[in-house]
Amino acid sequence: MKKQLLFVVVLCLAYTTKAQISDRVNDESTYLLGARPEAGNFGFFFAMSTVDIMDISNDSLSVVGIPIISVKYYYTDKLVLKAGIYAKKKRRSIDGELDGESTGLTAYKHVETDASWNLTLGAEKHFDLSNIIDGYLGVNGHLGYVRSVRTDNKAYFGGDFDNNEGSSFGFTYGLETVVGTNFFIADLPMSLGIETGLSFKNYGSNKYKYDYDESFDGTTSSGTYYTSSVDDFEDSFANSAANNLEFTDLKARRFDILPLARITFTYYLK
Repeated sequence: MKKQLLFVVVLCLAYTTKAQISDRVNDESTYLLGARPEAGNFGFFFAMSTVDIMDISNDSLSVVGIPIISVKYYYTDKLVLKAGIYAKKKRRSIDGELDGESTGLTAYKHVETDASWNLTLGAEKHFDLSNIIDGYLGVNGHLGYVRSVRTDNKAYFGGDFDNNEGSSFGFTYGLETVVGTNFFIADLPMSLGIETGLSFKNYGSNKYKYDYDESFDGTTSSGTYYTSSVDDFEDSFANSAANNLEFTDLKARRFDILPLARITFTYYLK
């Protein structure tokens, strides 16, 4: 009797389960991946490349790469135009009087000013129109200038003095060729990107011109000399010359072709 009752219970459960599965309505959801921009859309993007990191680590305003923040415009679904402006200025100064009897100096003035400006224009040709991955080829050109001023004036007890006024100015220009990919984030108007390619850069400001005026023991002299700002030679003496020698005439040049890798983040607007 118990075995017959257990068989009936199992049969009822099996029938009920079958009815639930056969009558079930699936909860179908649509998951949106990507919000790929179209013709007429804008995008603001942040980018940092290996070349930019090298420039920052060298603490040099003479090196200006692709701007950290730029703007994109989708001229068509597959053609993107880019532009950006980079500007920076740094100034430090000290100017004071001293007790000449104890220090030997009666006045001291030192000024350092560094300024740079750079315009970047570029274009991207996109190939994959999917909403997840977006591959493209790109080219970026940049043009700008770098300007520096150095002032170092000393007045000594007894009337002697040593004044040095230096300046440097030059145009910078370059070109980049890149292959890149964007990965769109969920259904948000954002994407993360990776670029790799080559950077061609010319550094326009490579030397300082100094005008000096000095007087020691009643003898006064003045003139002009040059120093180099190129101090990354493989040869140690060349680096020492750049830092310590005063040239009567000088030509100094820098031009680099470097591989680059860049990570980008873009926010899109209609």
